Amino acid sequence: MKSNIPFACSGVSRMFQIVVIFLLVSVGAPAQEVFRLTGTVVDKDTKEPLLGVSVTDSTTRRGIAITDLDGRFAVDVHSGSILRFSMVGLKSQIVKVKSSQKHIKVEMQQNEVALKEMVVSAKRITDKIQPEPTDIEVRGNYLHVKTRVRVPREMFSRNNRLVVQPVICNVTRHEEQLMRPMVYDARTYNRTQDRLYDYRMNDDKGDPLARYVVVRSDEMREKGRTNDIIGYTDSSYVEHVKDNYTCNVYMAIENYNRIIYRDTTIIAQGTVNPLRWFDYSFAASQFDDESYWPKPEVQLRDSRGEVNLRFPISKAQFDDNDPNNVEEIGKMREQIDQVMSNKDATLHSLAIEGTSSPDGRYNANLQLAQKRMDYAVQYLSRLVPERARRNMKFSSEASVASWSRVAELLRADSLPGEARQVEEVIKRWRSIDEQSRNMRKLPFYHSLLMEKYLPRLRRVGYVMNYSVFRQLTIDEIRQLYGEDYRQLSKYEFFRLYREENDSIQREKMLRQALEMYPSFMVAANDLAALLINRQAADPDLLRPFAGKEAPMVVNANQMIALLNAGLFTAADSLAAFVPDNERTHMLLAVNAVLNGRFDGYYETVASTGLRNQLVVLLAMKRDEEALKLCQQLPDSDAMTHYLKAICFNRLERISEAYDELAKAIQMDPSLKQVAHTDGDVNDLLLDKEHK
Repeated sequence: MKSNIPFACSGVSRMFQIVVIFLLVSVGAPAQEVFRLTGTVVDKDTKEPLLGVSVTDSTTRRGIAITDLDGRFAVDVHSGSILRFSMVGLKSQIVKVKSSQKHIKVEMQQNEVALKEMVVSAKRITDKIQPEPTDIEVRGNYLHVKTRVRVPREMFSRNNRLVVQPVICNVTRHEEQLMRPMVYDARTYNRTQDRLYDYRMNDDKGDPLARYVVVRSDEMREKGRTNDIIGYTDSSYVEHVKDNYTCNVYMAIENYNRIIYRDTTIIAQGTVNPLRWFDYSFAASQFDDESYWPKPEVQLRDSRGEVNLRFPISKAQFDDNDPNNVEEIGKMREQIDQVMSNKDATLHSLAIEGTSSPDGRYNANLQLAQKRMDYAVQYLSRLVPERARRNMKFSSEASVASWSRVAELLRADSLPGEARQVEEVIKRWRSIDEQSRNMRKLPFYHSLLMEKYLPRLRRVGYVMNYSVFRQLTIDEIRQLYGEDYRQLSKYEFFRLYREENDSIQREKMLRQALEMYPSFMVAANDLAALLINRQAADPDLLRPFAGKEAPMVVNANQMIALLNAGLFTAADSLAAFVPDNERTHMLLAVNAVLNGRFDGYYETVASTGLRNQLVVLLAMKRDEEALKLCQQLPDSDAMTHYLKAICFNRLERISEAYDELAKAIQMDPSLKQVAHTDGDVNDLLLDKEHK
């Protein structure tokens, strides 16, 4: 569990709080080249190796190693690092590391430590407070620690309190999490503490450590010895289970006045997590339940249809027998009929816009253009049925094209010289009438402008604008999307991205849909599925939607995204909302196994492959069966030898374990870094570095 442990408010407990905080705070060091340093710690007089010596980085005051049965340790340091070697009953040793050193030998000598109200004799390992070395086991996203603490009677008087604070250290990210503390009170101390709080020690305003207190009793005595034994187990939630972790323990003894003893040690390095090698992959699904699909929405739309009518020179009316005009009027009639035949559509307005050529007098041209528009709108309005015409708005607007438009047409036809001369006239004469008079002086006015370009402008273009309530076609949706995607409804986004085959473009459309409609669950699910199937799962996409009331496909896809992100506990919280059927059975089985539940699921996950079966057996601690299964794996695969090393090491066949790990690292050197963080084999790596 994550904990922000409240330390006692008494003067003594506040002193302990200060000590623990001081021990936990790290000071950054400048980046330097890091190298591996190994060493051995021995008794200076007897030359015997010392077990349980704490190695601390004096700069950060962080415990970084603890010696094993042979007095050996291995740490990552840089040149100039200052290491402190400490153990109760022995004089601390300070060593400054040099870049030329790869292995050091440290000698420590005994020291009689006189403490008020107690004497610590540390001539033997049993005469010190020593949490037992243990493993950090991974289950889901929880790191589990189980250990025992031996407390020699000689170290503990009736007026003392012992506080043991385990800390999970994420070595990869330089983060720390306090676990539940062990608080061990002598009877007299506990009674006195209760009196200090007016016999309300366990109240909210009492001793903040009261809920963790165990009072010393004869039942805690180690059988056949005088030491007391405190059992401990706790777990801590972490998001990054594949990171490198250690479990440090900070210990202190206090009386009513002061802290009289403190020490730091490491009880676990790396994590025991064979399921790190479990291989799984699931395909995510789009929403196939049409009841959740967005429905078409009736919306006001503006559509544009263009017709081109020819007017005789200087005439305000067009000839409706002209073949071109007959064709254009037919197109407009077809558009109007299409709108009127749609029962969901209503024609609201018809606007006619026209432009005349710039030759001649401007005002005369504008008046003529307006008369043409008025005639056109009057004529075309008769194409609309009488019943619809009553509620419609008709309008017309006219304009005169500029000579700049003529220059644009010339340039478009690769006539830059002529275009330049037209532009020079425009630049010299500001009045459009003056421009028209001077254009006639150009040598190509009659042969080119009059014959080809001015008629193109006099051929007036009209745009029919009509508003309808209707469902757009996919082509119209694409056009609207190209103009401005913010105009699209949920239904139109849905149709658009479901029609899109390019996954990159589809992802873009889905993200735009969610930008406009954050609660669009179908789009969120389909985007999540697209990313999962691309091996780029985003566990945040479906977080707002997943849960008890969510459709099965949403919860299943979110489980896949969370599992792929290593958030096993979060995935497990959704498992109850996913029915166990043929489609989801494997997903639920893998989720259960990754969260440490094997009963009823082993056979299912074992069917996914020999390696998966083997690592699940290791997770279940069925090591003999796992070793037998290793024989069926290919000998040419480095992972085969790595897994054999785990099996042999667990079965205490150390020599064989060492040989298999050496083979694995020789075949795949990257496994060496993995082994440093793997609690199943990192002791073998330490052996190797000392040979």
